[in-house]
Amino acid sequence: MSNEEARVFLFSGDDTVGKDSARIRALDTIQKAHAGVLIEFFDSAAGPFADFIDKMLTPTLFGDTRIFIVTHAESLGERELANLDTVISAPPDDVFVIVDIGDSGKKKSAKNDPAKKLRLSEREKDGSGRYVVRTFQKPPDYKVAQWLIDNSHELCGRRISKEVAELLVDLAGHDTATLNSELQKIDVHLDAGEAVDADSVRTIVGASRQMTVFELASACGRKDPLRVLEILDSLFTTVFSVPMMISVLHRHYSALLRIRYHARGNPQDIKVLTRGGGSFSAKNEAAFRVGVAAGLLHKGEERKVYPVIIASGIVAQAQQYDEAQLQLILGWLLEFDVGVKTGRIRASRMEVELFCYRLMRVAELAATGVVQ
Repeated sequence: MSNEEARVFLFSGDDTVGKDSARIRALDTIQKAHAGVLIEFFDSAAGPFADFIDKMLTPTLFGDTRIFIVTHAESLGERELANLDTVISAPPDDVFVIVDIGDSGKKKSAKNDPAKKLRLSEREKDGSGRYVVRTFQKPPDYKVAQWLIDNSHELCGRRISKEVAELLVDLAGHDTATLNSELQKIDVHLDAGEAVDADSVRTIVGASRQMTVFELASACGRKDPLRVLEILDSLFTTVFSVPMMISVLHRHYSALLRIRYHARGNPQDIKVLTRGGGSFSAKNEAAFRVGVAAGLLHKGEERKVYPVIIASGIVAQAQQYDEAQLQLILGWLLEFDVGVKTGRIRASRMEVELFCYRLMRVAELAATGVVQ
């Protein structure tokens, strides 16, 4: 075998989607280059790790190429890690090794830390080509779109633009496993070599996902009538709770009103979030203060700042209304809620649609005195 062929693959981090994809591609590469490949997984229920190491070191009668896969290496003990380090330093000619190091959530001593015991940093710099060392970290919510851009080729063999990645995250959420699943569906839909495009995302992901009343509240707050109609189409294809919808709308518009109140005494927070400029930390701090004032965030929830305040665009939404308009909307919501619960309002598709239209046209209705 050539010294240029990677023989040991060391994958670490808490992004299981990235690691699984990298492992699949490593297996595919090896199997394409070698016929009759045998794959062995370490299973603690089947025997001790020492037996697994012995199997690596024992040649087969027919000289088959063998791939040994160790998952959850973070659970191995000091001696087991030392034995594994010895093997991957000079694996037998017919052996490839793939090691998956997860995040145990506990601080490891140097003696039990697989990253140190298996010398990941040292092997990453090794110039022989024998080692592939990669770290996969689950991205924070505000970096998920970039994670898609960086990993789409490895996940599905296709490119994805920033705009399309953001659309996919908007439709499918921030969970990387869900996003990967949606990418696989889109991959089947597209012709070979095509990039992931907005039409395929809307067709595949939008068609398979039930929209929510939270999305309806956001669309109403943005005064986006086309999006409101699209969401209502989705909601009314199944049974959903109209009182819950009213509750979510009330919470959303109450938050907008509190943001307007906060803006009175803290205009600098609004400027930082709506006019660009300012450092990353300054935006996060301003967004957290706004979130707390709006009742959407609480102490210790700084990590939720991006999805709840920044990505949602809720501050920009609040700027589209004045306090009197928001107070008027809250009154309408109370009336609509009482009407639904007493049976005076049937809450049909038409009635809900007209009510949402009123919410979006509050400025014009208030200006003309038509407030009923």
